Amino acid sequence: MIEVEGLQKSFGQVQALRGISFHCEPGRVTGLLGPNGAGKTTTIRILSTILKPQSGSAKLNGYDVMKEPDKVRASVGVVLENSGLYRRLTGDENVLYFADLANVPRAEAMERMGFLYKLLEIDYGKRQAGTYSKGMAQKVNLVRSVIHDPPVLILDEPTAGLDVPSTVAVRTFVEQQKGAGKTVLLSTHLMNEVELLCDYVYIINLGLIVAEGTPDDLKERTQSSNLEEAFMKVVKE
Repeated sequence: MIEVEGLQKSFGQVQALRGISFHCEPGRVTGLLGPNGAGKTTTIRILSTILKPQSGSAKLNGYDVMKEPDKVRASVGVVLENSGLYRRLTGDENVLYFADLANVPRAEAMERMGFLYKLLEIDYGKRQAGTYSKGMAQKVNLVRSVIHDPPVLILDEPTAGLDVPSTVAVRTFVEQQKGAGKTVLLSTHLMNEVELLCDYVYIINLGLIVAEGTPDDLKERTQSSNLEEAFMKVVKE
């Protein structure tokens, strides 16, 4: 569960978030959509405990991001756009290093890593991460993010710049996490990803939530033939 109420954040004179509120439920994928500068990244960084809000509240798995940041970090797996692996370590070493940080027993970590490697078709875990393509690195990054089996998963542009096989693998991973009852927050600018994966969508623009609903609801409400058209109508209002 993610619960956001009245979240505000400014950078100097720029008000990035102007009191946004939204909820993400377990067992479904919630999309957070918006144009550049809308406030998506600021929201994700607050939920990840990287930034602190000026006012409002945010809870992940029942833990307050301001009052209980350690418990929040233990409850969430985060994949930020362009977040990297340690290039000199192998994929396995990257994953197991993060498992150790999260106090996951080695046997449990190995079993979980093996399951996720099979799901994502990773057969290069013994190679140095510095030799990976972007798609290869992203798949290992996904494994790293959930090696501690968190109940909440936050994905920021997880398929940006990936080839088709890697994109399909990421979609499979997201569906698996949803099927396992996880709360998944997906931020992306790829509308086909949203239509394929998201059960519910919040559209943010200029620091405000300007629309919400299922993809079909948003299309019907805006009399649009596809989600991209609906999105453009909403953010131009």
